[in-house]
Amino acid sequence: MKAKCDGGEAMLAAFRQLGVDYILSSPGTEWAPVWEAMARQTSAGLAGPQFIDCWHETVAVNMATGYALVTGRAQAVLLHAASGLLQGSLGLQGALLSGVPMVVMSAESLTYGEQPGFDPGPQWIDNLSCVGGPQRLVEPLTKFATQVGSPDTLYGSVIRAGELAQRVPRGPTYLNVPFETMLADCPAPGGNRTVPAPPRLRAMPEDLEPVAAALCGAQNPLVITEAAGREPETYAALLALCETLALPVLEPGGALYANFPRDHPLHQGHDIAAHKDNADLVLVVRTRVPWYPARERPRDATVAILDETPHRNYMDYQNLQADLYLEGDVATSLADLLAAVEAIGYDSAKIEDRRRRLAVAHAEHAEAKQRKQNDARGKSPIDPIWLCTALGKVMPEDTIYLEEVTSHTPLLRQHIPCNAPQRFFTRQGGLGQGLALSLGVKLARPDQPVVALMGDGAMLYNPVLASLGAARDYGLPIMAVIFNNRRYASMRGSHLKVYPEGVAAREGRFYGVNINAPDFVQIAESFGAHGERVEDPDRLETALEVGLSATQAGKTAILDVALN
Repeated sequence: MKAKCDGGEAMLAAFRQLGVDYILSSPGTEWAPVWEAMARQTSAGLAGPQFIDCWHETVAVNMATGYALVTGRAQAVLLHAASGLLQGSLGLQGALLSGVPMVVMSAESLTYGEQPGFDPGPQWIDNLSCVGGPQRLVEPLTKFATQVGSPDTLYGSVIRAGELAQRVPRGPTYLNVPFETMLADCPAPGGNRTVPAPPRLRAMPEDLEPVAAALCGAQNPLVITEAAGREPETYAALLALCETLALPVLEPGGALYANFPRDHPLHQGHDIAAHKDNADLVLVVRTRVPWYPARERPRDATVAILDETPHRNYMDYQNLQADLYLEGDVATSLADLLAAVEAIGYDSAKIEDRRRRLAVAHAEHAEAKQRKQNDARGKSPIDPIWLCTALGKVMPEDTIYLEEVTSHTPLLRQHIPCNAPQRFFTRQGGLGQGLALSLGVKLARPDQPVVALMGDGAMLYNPVLASLGAARDYGLPIMAVIFNNRRYASMRGSHLKVYPEGVAAREGRFYGVNINAPDFVQIAESFGAHGERVEDPDRLETALEVGLSATQAGKTAILDVALN
């Protein structure tokens, strides 16, 4: 007779096999089987995932996202029934858009109390309104969503969901695990097999050769990348290719990561429009929409796209207009492309001439940026350029920034120094995720400073209390720097763009713009965190130093910076 265990034990065994480090949860009453299995694990002194209990579902999902962004490893997220899924759906969308793997679960009762001896509790009444099961709620936001069919398939279903999440295109998967299934006897998992990491798929030689030939023959090549910096190895592979061939690199305004050293002579800034029509070859590396609108495509250039999945099925519209594709692991494709280029041979004199021209252009760009920073320094109220500059002056080189500021995003791209991989992340999907993403990054990199760059509007969209509670309770001291202009500036700007001479513009009658925010310093202090309101530009560097010291002492810091 086969050994038996309950569903909680089967799930925990599957998480161990998948290499899950953390179970992040904003739980409900149905998760008692997992809690009991966790208690058994601790009592027996077994190795296995740790449990992080969050006060809000978005915090649980986004912490898992932040952790996976840095480590590449899928974590487990347990939410409460359909209501928990709906609360965490913003984070699920962000994880899908970011290509972040995780296994998300919630639990409904299937028998609604009709099974003798089983009482699912009063929540079953609410669950009756989830016709067709909770998986229907998250099918558009996940790679895969289904219900575990039986106790016999529970363990295998969790393993499969974890493996699916890690396969390209990576993303969240979802399982509805009925409460009755978790309480039933399940076959005990046997063995200690570790689920292998997914293999890297590479482009074929016949696809590499035309791209390599185009690179060798191009007079004015150009590299555009939005997400090459997602992993350090892709960052390094792009750097090696560009340095060998003196390829200029541009990061679009929507760049999601630090993709190339911004102090490197080959980095040419962020204005694609200024360069694209002189290009005869454009190498597009992991960029969702390289030209918007589509008519902005370079006029006479050959376009080659490098991506694991250039055509994203979660996007309603793309118009890539590519001539060549390299589909496969991007780090491998870049390394293979460099080898193919070296095998063909290239004109060294042409490349060195291009390298000199690009170094001059980079220096001119850096000088112009320095002038803007010098001009911004003494302005009162504080200029956002000076805030970015001060962060660069005060924060250590290994600081990791996570951005959620909207209207000041272009300034961040230009003035926050990011010269190494995984130093800059941008949330994807709607506002309200930045704090918890930063906590997940800090969980993965506890020895590095982590700074959440927040607009005051974005700060209010975040589950602030739940985020500060997690930071305190799990020892995750981050610094939140609020770019506070006391308004939804993007909404005001959009209104003026459409109605530049309207009544609102003439009379100052704007709606949906003003923010009457609470005292962020008092909120910080109520959690034992450091808080400071900064209005004097001459105080800014000192305030950042004090905030950094607070985080180094184990306290979260919130700096509320009054901007012009």
